[in-house]
Amino acid sequence: MRFVFLAALSPAFFATAAERPGDWTGNYPPCGRSADLLNRNRMDLGVRLSTSNRELSAAFARAMDFWSGILDMGWHLEDGRNCAIQIVDGEPGLFKPAEAARAQFPGSPAFQGWIAFNPRITLSADELFSLAIHEIGHVLGLPHSPNTHSVMYFLALDGPVFLDDGDLAALAAHHKLRGAGPWSDSLRVDFDALVRSAQ
Repeated sequence: MRFVFLAALSPAFFATAAERPGDWTGNYPPCGRSADLLNRNRMDLGVRLSTSNRELSAAFARAMDFWSGILDMGWHLEDGRNCAIQIVDGEPGLFKPAEAARAQFPGSPAFQGWIAFNPRITLSADELFSLAIHEIGHVLGLPHSPNTHSVMYFLALDGPVFLDDGDLAALAAHHKLRGAGPWSDSLRVDFDALVRSAQ
């Protein structure tokens, strides 16, 4: 079994107020439209791919397409400041040991919609896809889930993962979903099947 820490632990997972994991910053170009991630209606999000990892860029685009099927949103590539989300190759001091990525959380003072990936950790295309879905969930406002089968669990484990009812209810509180409840029937996703269908 391979253990990969997806992101810094959320406050529910031992962080103190001074160590809030989504409240970080770095020397990256700003995104002037990050507030668009707080929109409760339809979103059209610009995404800036500032990474040297082509596999990551492809996996991130797939993950954005996935979220476009869950939320009432569209997305497009944005090379300038009009981005809402930006992926970056994270600086060495940003990550804890074995941490693969970090996302900023909406509402944090430094929020720019940044998601930093650790270029020193090598992941497969499928792992990058699942990781990108997890980190996009954070910039959309989702915390870590206590459910080990949720894609929002803080650790990547073997076995099927999905957006569970708690994840979908949290999303519905802040964003317009494409389906109607009960979420378990309309929007539950088996990521293993999704990955297999893309191969």
